[in-house]
Amino acid sequence: MVNQQLPKISIVIPIFNEEKDIGECLKSIFRQNYPSNKLEVFVIDAGSTDDTLSIAKKYPVKIVFNKMKDAQIGKMLGLKRSTGELFTYFDADIRLRGNNWFYKMIKPLWEDEKIVASVSCYYSRKGDSWLTRFITYDIKQRDPVYEFFSPNIISTIQEKRNGFFLCKYTTNKIPPSGRCLFRTKVLKNSFIYKRKKFMELDNLAILVSEGYTFFGFVPEAGFYHNFVLGLGELLRKRYRNIKQNFLFQEEGRYYKWFDLHKISDVLKILFWLVYVHLFFPSLVRGIYKSIKHRDAICLVEPFLNILETDTILCGFAYVYASTYFNKFKIHILKNE
Repeated sequence: MVNQQLPKISIVIPIFNEEKDIGECLKSIFRQNYPSNKLEVFVIDAGSTDDTLSIAKKYPVKIVFNKMKDAQIGKMLGLKRSTGELFTYFDADIRLRGNNWFYKMIKPLWEDEKIVASVSCYYSRKGDSWLTRFITYDIKQRDPVYEFFSPNIISTIQEKRNGFFLCKYTTNKIPPSGRCLFRTKVLKNSFIYKRKKFMELDNLAILVSEGYTFFGFVPEAGFYHNFVLGLGELLRKRYRNIKQNFLFQEEGRYYKWFDLHKISDVLKILFWLVYVHLFFPSLVRGIYKSIKHRDAICLVEPFLNILETDTILCGFAYVYASTYFNKFKIHILKNE
């Protein structure tokens, strides 16, 4: 594939006070063997007050200011400005694995027109936190709670091809793999482009509903993503996501981990709650993982399951209660 034929790739990185990470992220992008004139990188800043922007400006990037201070809105701002044939987004703490990441990821899209996006997986490396190492034993960095409620990308594989796997998603089987290399034209012609926010998993559900069901899975590409530094950070992320990404979204949610209108899904939730709080079954699984991966860190599974499950339950209860209490309070004040 000669240089002139290579597709231009637009990359969006939403940031806010990322001085510790943005330099390494951009370095991993621009050290790639892919021609730099075929890369269009947008750094979407939500008002950083540290040295993030001064570091970013050392690289050939386009700075866009995001007044809404919402990462998902920032990604959409980048998509609307993108001019590449392909589009993706990274977080500031993402590092690309190896120097041929783009070549590996464009291969499925180049070879098969019905493939709408390429998706890869995560790898851990020396220096990652103990919790990141544990979560990354799942190639999509799903902690045990999300692993239980979502399908594995392996279950969607249709066939093995040279350098990638052909996957087919269905309405009831969409792996949580929102960080993809998309065909930009498809995104801009989709309902996705009419929304205010670029919601990663919702995008997959929307594409599948529109008939775009084939994805290329490229495990050899890969990301490094030090997802969380410790337990407290993980629990804060889970609580924050309840309000920011799960509840009360004005544009609605299209990707659902479970459907409370389905008895089977309600039973699945109840099963998980019993399984987690019995402790012993979860401990057995932790022991199995520690033997499989030869890493004693997997023994944290039963403790992590309880803490995360209870944090999510309390988070949903608190957000719902506080929201409806405020509505009730406003109603009372209006009638006084």
